[in-house]
Amino acid sequence: MAGIKPLVLSLLTMSALGLAGCSDGGDGSTSAGADAERGAGSQHSSPVLPSFKGKTLDAVSGELRRSWPAYTTAYRALPDNHLFDGESYSGTWIVCTQVEDSQAKKVELGFLPPQVPCPPDGRVSSWPVVPNFVGKTGNEAKQAALKLGFPIVSSQPIVTEGYDDRSHLERAVCAQDPSAGQSMRQHYGTTLNLRVADSKGSCTP
Repeated sequence: MAGIKPLVLSLLTMSALGLAGCSDGGDGSTSAGADAERGAGSQHSSPVLPSFKGKTLDAVSGELRRSWPAYTTAYRALPDNHLFDGESYSGTWIVCTQVEDSQAKKVELGFLPPQVPCPPDGRVSSWPVVPNFVGKTGNEAKQAALKLGFPIVSSQPIVTEGYDDRSHLERAVCAQDPSAGQSMRQHYGTTLNLRVADSKGSCTP
């Protein structure tokens, strides 16, 4: 009987070590799984900012400065894809797209002129064209151009007569730049230049 005791103790010791090993392995596996889940979750940052779609650049920029000053912002003009850099006309443009990286605290907003509806995917497939202003009065052309998306309308008589009595906008438009039929996509925020008739109503230089 005495010879059996060491064998029993050895078996008990091995059994205990085996259970401890299983216990450690289980805990390690669970911890690794939890770490993996946390890592996977951290790769998909949830938005923190509200949706700004439909708001003007002026309104959104003020709201971001007041409520989310830590965010880095980029304002992109969707017609030609350039980043706004203080253009005077941009304040009235409307947010159409919004891409946020909440972990890096960055947001890029895409803007369209208020004259252009925002499609669901932010991609405009059809753009308005520049109308033909020739034959209209300078005042009629100016009002229509401002509504279309030209922030500035410049007009000069076809012949410079040495003075400007400020009545030439009542005269007929003889020529325009950009010309009629061009896509407005490249002309939002630019100047419409008009040449109007001389004081005698002539378009001949």
